[in-house]
Amino acid sequence: MSPDRPDLTALGPIVLAYDNDALAGDAASRDVLDQLDAVEAAVAVLGGTSVRVGMDLDLGRARESLRRLRPVLVVNLVESLGGSDRLQTVAAMLFEDMGLAFTGTGSLAMALSNHKLASKRRLADAGVPVPAGIQLDASGEPVLVGSENVRRGDWIVKTLESHASLFMDDGMVLRDADIGDAVAAVRAAAAQHGQPFFAEQFIDGREFNLSVVDGPNGPEVLPPAEIRFIHWEPSRPRIVGYAAKWEEESELYQRSVRHFDFTPEDAGLLSRLRDVSLAVWKSLDLAGYGRVDFRVDADGAPFVLEANANPCITPGAGFAAAAEQAGISYTDLIGRIASAALRRSHG
Repeated sequence: MSPDRPDLTALGPIVLAYDNDALAGDAASRDVLDQLDAVEAAVAVLGGTSVRVGMDLDLGRARESLRRLRPVLVVNLVESLGGSDRLQTVAAMLFEDMGLAFTGTGSLAMALSNHKLASKRRLADAGVPVPAGIQLDASGEPVLVGSENVRRGDWIVKTLESHASLFMDDGMVLRDADIGDAVAAVRAAAAQHGQPFFAEQFIDGREFNLSVVDGPNGPEVLPPAEIRFIHWEPSRPRIVGYAAKWEEESELYQRSVRHFDFTPEDAGLLSRLRDVSLAVWKSLDLAGYGRVDFRVDADGAPFVLEANANPCITPGAGFAAAAEQAGISYTDLIGRIASAALRRSHG
């Protein structure tokens, strides 16, 4: 893969936009500080000058800051606004309204990918394999999405539009449950946490994620990663829940290990995962960079769990690790993401 490294020396200021509330949040939210530091350093190596702009629900203040700075590019690190992941789309809408070049996916595609059931419907319509899902309609009645044939089995309850495995633990997995049990669990989770949830068919198998980065010749899939559950108790669901993702001192975190090494027997599966990742990218109209999360069942059939627009780009995290595996340095990765945004704005 070519580094596609831009020279930012002659360009104007580059804004690093982030969510103000993240600075006082949990480990998942505070991760933005590591991203800011790393991207700032990469921009400096590329010859650019960066300015941090914190955003919140006072969009007038953000607009005025951006108007005053007149950035040549906004690096969009906004993952939520006002404590809501759903509102991260508003930041992209503001940049679009102001005619600014910005990194990552546009507002419409971001809204679609953030809504896990809306994206599931789009992908299913495009022939992309997804697990069945259950949502509640406006009257509180269940609606089956993705398959009409699943009536009983294993389910996992998830937030509809929040990320970072929020609220996800072993208790969210239901074994050998019918639709009524899954609906009751969705209602209970929504009542407890004050936000919408849905249930998804639980694919009890291997877990993969594939990162995609835009290039001058279109999107390129980075080396696939598998999350392997090391010394996992047989009765424990194999999931990357909140603790496994963010609590570094926890046993679950230390036993959920990312691997890039595979046997020749996996070649066909990995090729299939790459093809499906590109189909997801196209179907959801992603841009800049993204990540697709998969489960693979006992028969070797892959299912797309979700697509992550603008995934975390902290050094050492999944996306940057995949780039490093492909021989792309962190600075060159930020350069590619910046180049993609500048090409899109000019063309």
